[in-house]
Amino acid sequence: MPINNLWIIMPVYNEEEAIDFVVNEWTTALDQLALNYTLCILNDGSKDTTLQHIEKLAELHPRIHVINKANSGHGQTCIYGYKYAIAKGADWIFQIDSDGQCDPIYFKEFIPLTENNKCIYGVRKTRDDGNQRIIVSHFVTLFVFVATGQWLRDPNVPYRLIHSDIMQLFVNDVPADFHLANIYVTVRSNRASKIKWVPIHFRDRMGGTASVKTFSFVKHGFKLFKQLKAAQRAI
Repeated sequence: MPINNLWIIMPVYNEEEAIDFVVNEWTTALDQLALNYTLCILNDGSKDTTLQHIEKLAELHPRIHVINKANSGHGQTCIYGYKYAIAKGADWIFQIDSDGQCDPIYFKEFIPLTENNKCIYGVRKTRDDGNQRIIVSHFVTLFVFVATGQWLRDPNVPYRLIHSDIMQLFVNDVPADFHLANIYVTVRSNRASKIKWVPIHFRDRMGGTASVKTFSFVKHGFKLFKQLKAAQRAI
């Protein structure tokens, strides 16, 4: 299944320190792969100079599409981007973060897997962003398993490639108050078309602060559990 019309969804919030490097790194890598792609950068109400940075980048890279929107949080911004990409006729949707943690070197491994898979996710086998994040990731995996019965190796990973046929099955079902919407997407996409996991290394942030704090995962853990249980019943 060739990648004919790829949309990369990149939510951005207060990433003025990293965004130039990240965008240049990814556009260079994607251009080398000779893909038909659009890099959709969604500014989620940044309070620094991020918007000015991405607007200048868009002047230099014709494949960049900028959306400036009110703040709604990382997960819901991703959902906004997914819906927008589908409306624009995307065949494949790839989500990455804007803080430099997602290394483009692994994306070329995803391409041949599209022949037989419609959901291809990275799994962070190694990572540089600290033990707290590693523990939280294991915690989320366990919570998701107890709530849904699905053992998902890295349910909140931002490195994910999903065919639009699969995304359209559930993207409009994501509750507007679902705190970690990416986890909902993982659960639903795995149910619709079993995820193919690809080992990746996750780098440390290139400046700034994480939009989803470590404490937030713990604070919202029980709400996440209830939301997943409710979503499971609704499927």
